[in-house]
Amino acid sequence: MTDPTLLAGRYRLLERRDRAGTSWRSRDELLRRDVTISEVRLPPPGPYREWLLGQIRAASDLRHPGVTTLHDVIPAHDRFWLVMESVEGRSLLQSVRADGPLSDERAAEVGLRVLDALTAARERGIHLAATPDTVLLTPGGRVVLTGVAALATGDGFHDLGTTLFTAVEGRTPDTGERPVPVIGGGIPLASPSTGPVGTTGSGPLVPLVEELLAAAPGHRPDATSVRLTLERIAPGPADRPGHPVRPGPGGAARTRGGSNRALLVAAVLAVLLVAGGLAFWLRPRQAAEQAPVAAPIALPTAFSRAPDPCALLSAEQAAELEVDATPSGRKKDTCTWRTTGQPKNLTYTLTVSTFRLPSDKAAGQLYARFLKQERERTATAVGLPITFVRPAGPVTGIGSEAYASEGTNKLTYYSSVVFRTANLVTSVQYQRGIGEDGDGRTRKAAYTATRWVLEQLARTG
Repeated sequence: MTDPTLLAGRYRLLERRDRAGTSWRSRDELLRRDVTISEVRLPPPGPYREWLLGQIRAASDLRHPGVTTLHDVIPAHDRFWLVMESVEGRSLLQSVRADGPLSDERAAEVGLRVLDALTAARERGIHLAATPDTVLLTPGGRVVLTGVAALATGDGFHDLGTTLFTAVEGRTPDTGERPVPVIGGGIPLASPSTGPVGTTGSGPLVPLVEELLAAAPGHRPDATSVRLTLERIAPGPADRPGHPVRPGPGGAARTRGGSNRALLVAAVLAVLLVAGGLAFWLRPRQAAEQAPVAAPIALPTAFSRAPDPCALLSAEQAAELEVDATPSGRKKDTCTWRTTGQPKNLTYTLTVSTFRLPSDKAAGQLYARFLKQERERTATAVGLPITFVRPAGPVTGIGSEAYASEGTNKLTYYSSVVFRTANLVTSVQYQRGIGEDGDGRTRKAAYTATRWVLEQLARTG
């Protein structure tokens, strides 16, 4: 005779896993294994109910280490009972409340694994929630989304932003839209009237978190940009999915031999940074170089409004610079063009920013501030050390005053020109997905873009 205390004659509900009583630690008496059973109430018949059923069907075929496996579905009159893999651990929210915020490196690693899970689910048409409550951290280092019991309808990136914020801040973000700091390819180009706001910290994840938490989905970065940023901050490939992180003393993530290698790498980096710093400070003061931008261009003596940076290059010019004809991003005073669908070593990014000030004097002060920031900069916006191939130095033949710089973080190489003309400060930066620029194409493209921007500014006046 069927045991009336068992669900579907097979599953014994042992204890609640959540306060709402919709998730239970349970036992599969037939297979003699622990499972988690979650109750999902069905909406009234209609399109949303059909969508939900479709999501559950698709999830039944999903097998990914970052998502709890759906074993069985038990239908009832107005609900489903989802029988899922039992995973022991604490939610991210529980973890940070008990132990405090994660390091930037560990948070980036968690973010990468969540992104992997979201991507795998999205490829099957499944929309999973990835909030601090549904991201589970196991004692063995696994990061798991707690399955289809927490389906979502959004793009997942806002949830990921909330998760990363919680990881590094130790609390969930405040509600409401926050302005995004203006960043130009790693150069801090904050508007003179506002500074970075949003998170309280200043770590390498802050710019990405601000973008992910943007209220408008169109203002959030794409999956590739998110992954590249997280990969630059997270530990090495040996600690990524498929290679569980071993908690060391005090909970620090470690791999076999990782401590010695980390010390060696740190020592080498310290030598390189010290040597690079000495070389910079001992180098004779740079003479102004002549900009290769052809004949001088007559520019306006004043700007009544800030030119639209996205209108300073034509589609044909963008194509010649090997970026997409249509800008991929716009943030107040900054416009960005990128290549899409290319391998990393063939990716290009062009960023143009314009800042109009009330007077020539104010513009000169902003220009001087940017130059000082560039000369003092030692790392990218995500914390990677920069090797300056051409430290910021004066350039003649561009506007009222200008400087140029070039550098690499071993993953990308950039060349930038920042110039002032009257009460307008403009920044042009070209970046390639390579570690060095032996053929000089990056620098040539930056100056070509600068010439075209100058020509358009002349027409603007």
